[in-house]
Amino acid sequence: MGAHSRLRRTLEFAERLAAVAVLLAACSPASSAAPIIPVPGETWTMYRGDLSRDGHPFTATLDSKSAARLAVAWRAHLSGAVDGTPAVARGLVIVGGAGGEVRALNASSGETVWSRRGLGAVASSPTISGDRVFVSTLSGHVHAMDVVSGRERWDWTGPAQAAIWASPVAFGDEVIVGVASPYGDQPLVSGRIYGLDAATGHQRWTRCIEINCDPGGGVWSTPSLDGDGNAFVGVGNPVDGVLAFDPDTGERKWQASLYTDAGRDVDVGASPVTFDLLGEHVLAQASNQGLFAVLDSGDGGLVWQRALVEGSAVHGLLATPAYDQKNLYVASASPPTGLFALRPIDGRELWRHETPLPVYSAPAVGNGVVVFGTGAVLGDVKAGSLVALSTSDGQVLFTFDTHSAVRSGPAIAGNLVVVGDAAGDVFAFRPKS
Repeated sequence: MGAHSRLRRTLEFAERLAAVAVLLAACSPASSAAPIIPVPGETWTMYRGDLSRDGHPFTATLDSKSAARLAVAWRAHLSGAVDGTPAVARGLVIVGGAGGEVRALNASSGETVWSRRGLGAVASSPTISGDRVFVSTLSGHVHAMDVVSGRERWDWTGPAQAAIWASPVAFGDEVIVGVASPYGDQPLVSGRIYGLDAATGHQRWTRCIEINCDPGGGVWSTPSLDGDGNAFVGVGNPVDGVLAFDPDTGERKWQASLYTDAGRDVDVGASPVTFDLLGEHVLAQASNQGLFAVLDSGDGGLVWQRALVEGSAVHGLLATPAYDQKNLYVASASPPTGLFALRPIDGRELWRHETPLPVYSAPAVGNGVVVFGTGAVLGDVKAGSLVALSTSDGQVLFTFDTHSAVRSGPAIAGNLVVVGDAAGDVFAFRPKS
């Protein structure tokens, strides 16, 4: 538990400052607002872009030549840090922030289309499914809103004193959400996963991580699914591992611990990434402890593991890795900070790009390009950047100094790249013609 302690404190402080009233902002006047014109293929609807959480959906078509020509298209500002990945669909960019606001922006111009405030701090990524967007908050709520207008459809409240750090998962007619403790584990609550009816928000099932629903086993990560419809989620100590479950019922299939916590508070906060390896279903799991492992999806058996860095409660491999059917891309917030490219079959290092700042940002992969942010949770958060590297050799294609920590994982929607930072800014990049 407590993998992102300093970040939690920052976000929850911002939550307390957020307005209590829930406001629905009207659209800008039609005479001054740019029209909303969806671009075909410009979509990134959920955390990591797809249910496998590989950061490489088929709509991420940005290539290395276009990445080298990226430039700021627009910039918007929210109250409080934007640490979740923006969602993109229907010509909109939808983003949440630590100030308790969720805002829909015109993907072409960055103008506000609608805004909801006073929801509670948002540390996760919005999820767009059909005509709805689902957002979770550190105040323990899941909100379902209309994508076009922002009008609330339903509001589900989790167990008392719990926080929701994970992004909602839209799967069929269900929304799956994990809960964990608030900042500092005060109080320490029982980690759970819930299945909600997507239309009404009514609870269908729940599953405790610990036996007898004992406190602990916080669900900090967002669940992933494989091609067979099996669900997986990283869980915190004392488990420090992966839980496999049935997404329709919450029934436990298996649980595997990666290491013994021994009071170090080195949770598994990254999401599992599902993929096929030599014809077998596997999942890749990063950890705060610094261990990176590939497990058999069927029974949790170890395929291979590698200690990449020496982690801690707020360092190590906190970001969810990426996979593009060629390499695994693993971000490190512990020395050596930066990005590792690993061979999927055995974890051999193919290349490494070291950065002066830690990487908490989950990398996104296009065609021959991997994009991520840099910047700290502890210390100076007024320094950070967005970086694009060649996937073939790790050479730098593009950098942009945000002057603020970029802990948000970028979204690649077609040739559009969108990311948030600790100052509350949202940046959109497009290739220069």
